[in-house]
Amino acid sequence: MAICITFGTHEFTSMLEGYENVRAYCYNCQHWNGHCLTRWPFFTVCFVPLIPLATHKYKEVTCYTCRFTQDLRDRPDITPETRPPPHMQWGPQPPPGAQWQQQQQQQPQLQSPPVAHGAQQEPESYK
Repeated sequence: MAICITFGTHEFTSMLEGYENVRAYCYNCQHWNGHCLTRWPFFTVCFVPLIPLATHKYKEVTCYTCRFTQDLRDRPDITPETRPPPHMQWGPQPPPGAQWQQQQQQQPQLQSPPVAHGAQQEPESYK
């Protein structure tokens, strides 16, 4: 007779209370995409969390872009009012000449579709 018991770990995460609207600077990827989270790991048996693996919740800053995580105690620059500067744009930006190149590429080149070898082309009246 064999009994299969599944065990492992699970982490419960949530936004840190009071820091829900904070956007923090990530020191790893240089984006303003860090969010304050709480994390609490548990030991599970048959997918049921039984024993907490920490005596308290971890308070961390996690970057949504690169997944870099840092303890909130190591980031005294982050307060509940932390926001990116008003002139900052979200996410990675295109290179400086990309807008001009994109406008040039928008002019479509009209061509007929390729014809397979041995196929007959449509008469000009159908085009």
